[in-house]
Amino acid sequence: MLLDKKLVVVGAGAIGSSVAGWIAPHYERLWLLARGESAAAIKNKGLKFYLKGEEANAVPISIKIIKSLSEISPPDIIFVTVKNYDLDTTARMLRDQLGSHQPIIVALENGVENQLVLPRYFTKVIYGVVCFNAWRDGPGRVGHQKRGYIILGTPLNDLQPEQREVAAILRLRLDCSLTDRLEDAVHCKLAVNLTNVLMTLVGFQKVPVRSFDEVAQMSARLIWEGIQVLQAAGFKEHKLGRIPSWSTIRLSVRLPASVTKVFYRYAVREELGMNSTSQDIFAGKATTELESLNGYMLTLAQKAGVPMPINQTVYEIAKERFGPDFQPMTKKELLTAIQNRLKR
Repeated sequence: MLLDKKLVVVGAGAIGSSVAGWIAPHYERLWLLARGESAAAIKNKGLKFYLKGEEANAVPISIKIIKSLSEISPPDIIFVTVKNYDLDTTARMLRDQLGSHQPIIVALENGVENQLVLPRYFTKVIYGVVCFNAWRDGPGRVGHQKRGYIILGTPLNDLQPEQREVAAILRLRLDCSLTDRLEDAVHCKLAVNLTNVLMTLVGFQKVPVRSFDEVAQMSARLIWEGIQVLQAAGFKEHKLGRIPSWSTIRLSVRLPASVTKVFYRYAVREELGMNSTSQDIFAGKATTELESLNGYMLTLAQKAGVPMPINQTVYEIAKERFGPDFQPMTKKELLTAIQNRLKR
């Protein structure tokens, strides 16, 4: 039976805590594998899981915490939510703890690197494209959008019964769909993720910004460059929940900045928090998703023979500025820096 399956969510970051926070109240056989401050906070006080601005009214969710798979009998499904830069180490650890047991692995990372890493350790891997925003405000404190949405698929469109099983569990509280075009969905999300670096550079949701008109238009231009690369490389548009369509983004690029601000109204409406890159940078992490997201798309652009001048410029600025002492740029500073470099 579905509810008899034993689930483990690996990672107490924003995505792992969100999946556990949504599902745990409706699914008794779920454990969160985590260590450190977040694990201790959730174990002792429960997970505070809330919409932005509603933390004070959040009722803590009780979630069972483990530090190793050896603490429970072998799980049936493991949701792996760590970032790509930690994925190989985590996969190797899980493989050692599982022995010969082969559970269903559900990979919830951005980009394509997980498709290279996880098959080296596991035989049944399903990939998820995460189409919602969640953010960690502190140990055991995670904000989220009103409803999560995840797209599931595999590169060869196999594991269909397993995909349906995982989708049924996620649908207890999230929106979930299956796709037979995983690579299109993954790459469409990669194009959207190109804006993460830009928003990190200006400190979106970290410092007050009076107007996002020009930043919104620059974000649209970043994504549009990515879309042109995807089209040249043979990828097709795939719907990603409420994320704007390619036609909307193309229109945003052509309109004046004062009109393009509509492009970011969805961010205000959904009350988004910091993106995954911002969360790493402002947490002082030395490693980020810059290479696996922006670097990957720039390499794909080179192979496809399509220039990405704005993305290349933003990527170079981020490489220079990101670090333990990073301070956000003002909107004017960033836009001036981009314009000056594009003139070279």
